[in-house]
Amino acid sequence: MQKKGSSIIAMIVVTLLLIPMITAPVAGEDKSSPAVQTIAMPTITLEKAITIAKSNFDVPSEYTDFNSTYNTYDTRQAWSLRWNGSTGNSGGFSVEVNAINGEILSMNSWKNDGGASNSGVLPVITKAVAQEISAKLLTRLLGERAGQLRLVPSDQAVVPINNYGSANYSLQYQRLINDLPFLGNGVNIQVSSTDGNVISYNLNWSEVKAPEAKGLIEPSVAQEAFAKSPLFKLRYWVPAAYRPLTAGQKQEAKLVYQLTGQNGGAIDAFTGEPLKLDVGDWLATDSYGRDGMGSAKNEMAGSSSNGTQVLTPQEQLEVERTARLLKQDEAIAAVRRWIGISDNLTLRSANLNTDWRNTDKHIWNFDWNYLNTEFEKSTGKPQYLSARISATTGELLGYNISYQQTGKTEVTLDPDEVQKLGEEFLKKVQSQRFSQVALDPETNLSGKILPEPWNIRYFSYHRVVNGVDFLDNGMTVTVDPVAGIVTGYELNWSESNLPSVSGILSKDKSAELFLNARPLNLVYVRIHSNGVPGNLRLVYLPVDHDRGMPLSNTIDAKSGDLLDYEGQPLVKGPKPYSFTDLTGVNGAEEIAALGQAGLFGDFGNSFKPQDKMGIASLLRAMYYSRFGLSGNTSITEAELMIKAKEQGWVKENLQPGDPVNREFLAKVLLRYIQLNKLAELKDIYQVSFQDAAQINPEALGYIALASSTGILKVEGPTLAPLDSVSRAEAAVALFRALSWRN
Repeated sequence: MQKKGSSIIAMIVVTLLLIPMITAPVAGEDKSSPAVQTIAMPTITLEKAITIAKSNFDVPSEYTDFNSTYNTYDTRQAWSLRWNGSTGNSGGFSVEVNAINGEILSMNSWKNDGGASNSGVLPVITKAVAQEISAKLLTRLLGERAGQLRLVPSDQAVVPINNYGSANYSLQYQRLINDLPFLGNGVNIQVSSTDGNVISYNLNWSEVKAPEAKGLIEPSVAQEAFAKSPLFKLRYWVPAAYRPLTAGQKQEAKLVYQLTGQNGGAIDAFTGEPLKLDVGDWLATDSYGRDGMGSAKNEMAGSSSNGTQVLTPQEQLEVERTARLLKQDEAIAAVRRWIGISDNLTLRSANLNTDWRNTDKHIWNFDWNYLNTEFEKSTGKPQYLSARISATTGELLGYNISYQQTGKTEVTLDPDEVQKLGEEFLKKVQSQRFSQVALDPETNLSGKILPEPWNIRYFSYHRVVNGVDFLDNGMTVTVDPVAGIVTGYELNWSESNLPSVSGILSKDKSAELFLNARPLNLVYVRIHSNGVPGNLRLVYLPVDHDRGMPLSNTIDAKSGDLLDYEGQPLVKGPKPYSFTDLTGVNGAEEIAALGQAGLFGDFGNSFKPQDKMGIASLLRAMYYSRFGLSGNTSITEAELMIKAKEQGWVKENLQPGDPVNREFLAKVLLRYIQLNKLAELKDIYQVSFQDAAQINPEALGYIALASSTGILKVEGPTLAPLDSVSRAEAAVALFRALSWRN
């Protein structure tokens, strides 16, 4: 009997486990009831998914190691198929297939070629041919839906001459609904410039119902609404420091107009009001509407006659400054003046550091812990306390305290009392500064509730100067409404130099300048609420107008310049050059490839091939090809010369504007590709040029190697080593040198 009962229980358990897998509705089911959501079993079998993948892509036969996984996320269900090379043949090929309708969602191919260099080799596939290849792929995979895609212009995208592997063309296709972009939906494809193979394919396509584009406000109305909205506000802003602050140096604050908020500046296309998002909501967008530093006498100069070390003036200044600071016990006494330190806590650590915002300020940091592991004996008593104290003034800069839970959950303070308790504490410890702050809107009234189980209320106050918000400065306080105590406080207050508000641009003018760079475009966006995708909305959204310009949400309130994260005027990013004066020029294809890689843009789209090549122009192209263009386009000629000497490329005393002669061209390029040690070997080189006697002896090895490798090609029997070379000759030599890089 017991055995039979066990069998029945087992059958019930199995039945319960199978229920979520049933996809057909139960007869008589009330479809209006909130039934538990079930996941449909895949219509496409694994075998069918493999067939679909291999019928659309050629899986390399050497990838014999195969495995698969079945993944579900929300309504998305897919087979992930992966083919990998065997040991010693590293590489792989993966395809993701929709398990419901058999649609290919993604494909990625990669191969480790051992780092073989393809630098200095002209791309076999042009960008136009790559676009044709991707267009055919889209038609094959998407059918009629391919007509709903628009190729995003990539005229500002460079085609780098990579040091390792081949360059790939990255093509982005934006999905259109009613001829309007649906941000976050589309296709990304990468095509190899070497053989035209598709390296990757990624589809993001949502089945959604889009509102009709009827009854919309005019773009001018949207622009006016944007300028008047709280989305674009005047404020003080402290940018990230691009170099460490020196002692006594203050952070520089700027007056800026800044785009803020969750909605990225979106204006509802029907109402003309800023798009409202609830807590946890966010917009799904992509890059189209983007919402990341001697002699013995000299040896003794630092010592006195008795062998003791002599301090430098800077070191002596720090000693004197530290001597005036609070001692550890004095700093702890200062903590006790503001908050109590329970007798059950033991000091575990104490350290004296400089304030990263003000390097001439020092801060004491303390941590106390309750060391007894028998927590029940200390119920209701603090378990941990940390505090920060100004080592100069004894000012309390922050603290946090935690208690062993008592099990009590009844709130003893109403929302107004909670806020009042927190503000009374702030007024006590920061009586003057509290009058200079305002409560952040998102923590107004009852305060933001921190995660369970503590239900701590959190209030944030930001600094206001000259009527302008300074969000980087302020103070916070946390209150336990159950125990009725303040549990934490933090001050963030830098001694920044704050510019005057006089002479600033009006908000309307700043908005106009901002929208010139990022104009409002009518687009569809999808709102995700707590990670769950929702309905489409039609909005006017400020998008990236110039793809050669990095994205910025900040504009200088006085100059009108867009600013980067360091507060510097935004510099246009890398862009390709299409030279128009290369007809009949030897090496025209190589020079054109360098232009598409963003090199030699001294004169825009004019290369000026017969002009003399200048030192700075050649070194800049070399530096860009080695370290990339991003973040380096603003390097000055003087900085470039310093960097070239640091790299060992230039050892001669030259000026940036000096012309490049043929002898120096051989030297600098062989140093660039690290063949200089070989070139400097003595008594092993000879050349057949008729004017070989004009070659400086230390340059003979460089000339011999450069000419024998084909990096330096000279027409005729003479070299003319000290003659200046043309821009065309030097550029082609650099292109050839790239193929010899390690």
